Amino acid sequence: MKFADIPGNAALKMSLVQSADNGHVAHAQLFAGSEGGVGLMLALAYAQYINCENPAQGDSCGVCFSCIKIGKSVHPDLHYCFPFAKTKRVEDDELNAYLPLFRQFLADSPYGTPADWAELAEFENRTPIINIKSVRETMQGLQLKAYEAKYKVQIIWLPETMRTEGSNSFLKLLEEPPPFTVFLLVSDQPEQLLPTVVSRTQRVTIPRLDDETLAGYLVSKFGADPSRSHAVASLAAGSIPVALSLLNEEVDNYHALFMEWQRSCFRNDLDKLIRHTENFQGMGKELQKTYLKYCMDKVRKSMVLSAGGIDALRLQESEAQELINLGKIFSLPLIGLLMEQLETAYYHIDRNASARMVFFDTSMIMANGYRTLRKN
Repeated sequence: MKFADIPGNAALKMSLVQSADNGHVAHAQLFAGSEGGVGLMLALAYAQYINCENPAQGDSCGVCFSCIKIGKSVHPDLHYCFPFAKTKRVEDDELNAYLPLFRQFLADSPYGTPADWAELAEFENRTPIINIKSVRETMQGLQLKAYEAKYKVQIIWLPETMRTEGSNSFLKLLEEPPPFTVFLLVSDQPEQLLPTVVSRTQRVTIPRLDDETLAGYLVSKFGADPSRSHAVASLAAGSIPVALSLLNEEVDNYHALFMEWQRSCFRNDLDKLIRHTENFQGMGKELQKTYLKYCMDKVRKSMVLSAGGIDALRLQESEAQELINLGKIFSLPLIGLLMEQLETAYYHIDRNASARMVFFDTSMIMANGYRTLRKN
């Protein structure tokens, strides 16, 4: 994986390259990003760069033996630690037993999420963790000198899944690291790490991809339609996996659904709201979450538009007209209520609450909000 293969974050890539070129390779670094972002791939690109035999122009060469092996995740000096759980597919609690699956995950889903990993490994209802046995395996494997590379690299994906016992053992390793060993912790939720672990790492904060960069990546990498890519990027919140899944969904229909839902709330049309609720129930969890994200995005942009900030939104002409139409329904006091209810609905849907109850309750609160505003 080369830096050039990863979208966005040009300044961060340059900073990583310059620190390596100046010989300032911190022994423990925390790549802190968001789920579905480029954190894991940036860590791999960095590992490849610091061990590349012929780096040039701010990137690894991609063709030396070291680059090829790291690119295939088979370099003897590149090690992984990641969460797993016993399954019917792999009835073992050894980290190495899951390594072939993890390599497949990296190859097939380079920007995959914990949910993608759980689906591939078939963890079902089990919660994957980095157990104490995995930490001990990691500690033992790092005692030997590097075989081929200048640096022995240990990538720890989702270190926040370590239990306290494992974190304390890992902390000892960070305090007394083997020479020429680099730990790259890649976290989606760094706030869940022990403060003592965080304090012993150099933080690398990874901003989420902006909409324009993500849309351009969908066009250049996957040949997506530019206008559709912009619509998808605005919903994906910087997540490449979410953006790819949205490319296969009928996002264009969301506007009509949302407008009809708000009209029904405005009119307090109970029969139609019940029908909207049943339609929402039939979407399935991921589609429900995507739809709610779409609604929140439109309400947020309506607020910016109402404040006279249309130039800051960089809207397509068709989307600008949609928001103008929404402005005929919304008022600034109502926007706050809508955002609060949509965020609450998303929170409960994400935690497996009854979709029918969540959507109907949200609709009733919104309808009451419209009614209160009309009275005033």
